[in-house]
Amino acid sequence: MNKIKYPIMEENEEKVIIKSECREYVFENSVLPTSIIAKGQEILNGPIRLVCAANGEEEIFEPAQTFPLDYIEDACTIAATTQSKVFFVNTNTRVEDDGCAFVDLGIMPRGLTVPQMYGIEPRVYHKRVVNKFWIEVPFKKEFSTLYQLPSRATIYGDNIPFTGEGEVKQLSWSGAMPEKGFTTGFLSQILLCNEKAGFGLFFYSDENWKYEDETKVFEVIENGDEYILRIHLLDGVPDAWGKAAEENWSSILNPVQFRFGFCALPYRELEPAPFKEKAFHVDCFKKLDNDYEEFFANPVVEGSDEIGFDRLKRLGVNVLYIHEKWNDMQNSPILTRKTKARAKFIVEECHKRGIKVIPYFGYEISSLSPLYGKYGEAFMYKKHPNDNATNPWNRWPSQRALRVCHESDWTDFFIEGAKKVIEEFDFDGIYIDTAMRLLPCKNTRHGCGYTDLNGNLHPTFGHDGVRKLFRELYKFVKARGGIFNNHAAGTMLLSSLNYCTSIWEGESFQGPLLHGQLSKMPEGYLRMMFSSENYGIPVYSLCYSNDPVWTYGNAIATQLLHNSMPKPVDIGAPLEETSKVWRIYDSFPIAESKWCPYYTENGVKTSDERVKVSYYEAENELLAVVSGCEANIKSDVTVDFASLGACEIIDADSGETLGKNSFTRHFDGFEYILVKVKQ
Repeated sequence: MNKIKYPIMEENEEKVIIKSECREYVFENSVLPTSIIAKGQEILNGPIRLVCAANGEEEIFEPAQTFPLDYIEDACTIAATTQSKVFFVNTNTRVEDDGCAFVDLGIMPRGLTVPQMYGIEPRVYHKRVVNKFWIEVPFKKEFSTLYQLPSRATIYGDNIPFTGEGEVKQLSWSGAMPEKGFTTGFLSQILLCNEKAGFGLFFYSDENWKYEDETKVFEVIENGDEYILRIHLLDGVPDAWGKAAEENWSSILNPVQFRFGFCALPYRELEPAPFKEKAFHVDCFKKLDNDYEEFFANPVVEGSDEIGFDRLKRLGVNVLYIHEKWNDMQNSPILTRKTKARAKFIVEECHKRGIKVIPYFGYEISSLSPLYGKYGEAFMYKKHPNDNATNPWNRWPSQRALRVCHESDWTDFFIEGAKKVIEEFDFDGIYIDTAMRLLPCKNTRHGCGYTDLNGNLHPTFGHDGVRKLFRELYKFVKARGGIFNNHAAGTMLLSSLNYCTSIWEGESFQGPLLHGQLSKMPEGYLRMMFSSENYGIPVYSLCYSNDPVWTYGNAIATQLLHNSMPKPVDIGAPLEETSKVWRIYDSFPIAESKWCPYYTENGVKTSDERVKVSYYEAENELLAVVSGCEANIKSDVTVDFASLGACEIIDADSGETLGKNSFTRHFDGFEYILVKVKQ
C-alpha cells in the first residue's frame, strides 16, 4: 500500500484546508487558521484573530482573500491578504510535510490608489499611530489543561518573567494550567494541550516586536469556556515607522514583518506498544572508570562470571546506548583509530546477540577536534559576539566540550559525517543530546542575532538549523529501519520534534529529586512531558538515582503511571528491576489494550488519594500499576477494583493472589506494584 504523501491541500469557494497526518488547518476567508483539527477534534474555540487599534480606534479587518500556491518542495503554501480602514495585512503560510507551518506576516499602511496618486481622486491620509497589533488564539479549555514553555531558552535566560506557579522552581516551565492562566516574557515557543492533542507556536526572534510590558509579551487568559493566548506583536508604533507614522506621507512606509511558526499535535498516531525499545544506557550519570569495550567484555556484577554483553542479552535489552566516552573526541564525526576499533568491536558483539547499538552525539565541538582551531569560534553558540565562556563541560581524554549553534555551517558538516559513521560501523541509529533546547544566540560570525535601529544586537533562535539536522538524520536513519532518539532537555521543540522515533526527557527535574527537595509527584509536569500520545512519539525518562533519597524504583513508580519508563543506566539492580517490568508488560496484550490513566475516571478507588492507579484494559483482564505518589506515605492502603466488576487480583511478578475485588498493601513513599486483574 502506498503511503499518503503529506501535506494535502483542498480548496473550494469557502475555504482552504491543508491536511497532515492527524491534523487539519482550515483557512476560511482568513490570513490565519480559523479551525485546527487534531485527531478529529476541534482545538480552537473560534478563529485565530488579529486584534488591532490605530489612532485610538479599533481596526476591523475584512474577510481575507486566500491564494493557494502550487505544491512545491514537499510543502503547501497559502498567500492571504486582508485590510482594515488603515492597514493591509499580508501573510504567506507554508505547511511542510510534517505538518509544521511557517508564517511570514506583514502589516503596512494601505497606501494610495492610482487615481489618488495622480490627483484624479482626493488623497485621503490617515495617521498610522498603532496602539496595538496582537494575535489571539482561543483554545477550548479541554485542550489547554497543560502548558509547555522552553527550558531556559529565552532572551531573558533563567530569569524570564513568569506568573504561573510551577510545582517546583525547576518545573515552572511545564505543567498543569493555572486556573487564571499566566503571563510570560518573550519565548522561543509556547504550547497548550492536554494529554492527547494541542497547538503551539514558535518564534525566531522578537525583531520588529514592540511590547509595552516585558512581563506580558505572552498572556494566557481564562475566559469562560476558553483560554485565550494573546501574543503582543505591537503595543505601539513600530520603531521602523517612528514619528513618520503621524505624517501625511506615511502611506509609503514599508511593511513591518514578523516571522513565526505553528504546529498542531499530535504529529502522528502513537504506536500501541510503548516499551518495544528496551534500552540500556551505559556511562550516563553512573560513570565508568574503564572503556566500554573492556567493561562489556568482562564480568560486571560482583560474584558473577557473566560478562556485560551476555548480561544485557539475558535481561532483555534490545538497544544499547553508548554514551559520550565511546568517542575520543566529543561529538565529532571524525573518529580516531581507537574510536573506530571500539565501535567495530561493540557493534559486532551486540549484533551477535540481537542488540542494536546507538551512539551518543551531543551538541558541542571539542577543543580536541581538528576543526576547532579554524572553525570553532564560527560554529559556537554565543550569548554575546565576543563571549569567551559558553560551556564549562570537560571530559576525558582531556578536552573541553563547547556548545555549537546549529545555524552555523557545523550542521551540514555534522550531518554528512554522522551518516558516514552510521554506515561504516553499521550503527542502528543515532542519539542526539540537548539540541532541542534552543538558546538565544548572538554569534554574528554565522549569521545569528539582529541589530535594532539604535545599533543594539539582539539574539535569535535557530529553529531552522535544528530542524534541518533532525529532518536529514531522521529520514536517513528511518530508511535504514533505525532509531533516531533525542534528549529533549526540558523543551519539546515544536519545529523539530516530529523528526524523532523516540525521546528521552527528565534531566530537568533530577536535581530536586536527588536531594529530596521534591516530596510529591509533579503530576502536571509528568502529564505534559510523558503522556506520549499528545506528541505521537514515545517519551521515556532519564533517571539519576541517589539511594535512598531517590531510587530507580521510585522513578519506575511515577513513570509507569504515565505510560512511560525510566532508562536504566546501572547494569546492576536497576537493570534487573527493569527487566522484570519488561517481562510483565510483554506477557500482556498491550497492543490490543486500552490505556486508562489515573487522571481519567477509570473506576479504581484507593483509601489514600496519594496512591494512584493506571492500567491497560484488554478483554476480561487488566494490567495495572499502583503507585505511591508522595514521599511521606507510610500506611496500609486498600485498592478497590470492584466498580469494574467481580475480579481476582494477582501480583504480576510473583503470581500470588492478592484478593478478590480489592487488596490492601503497605506503601512507603514512592513504591509501586504491578497487578493483573482477572475479570
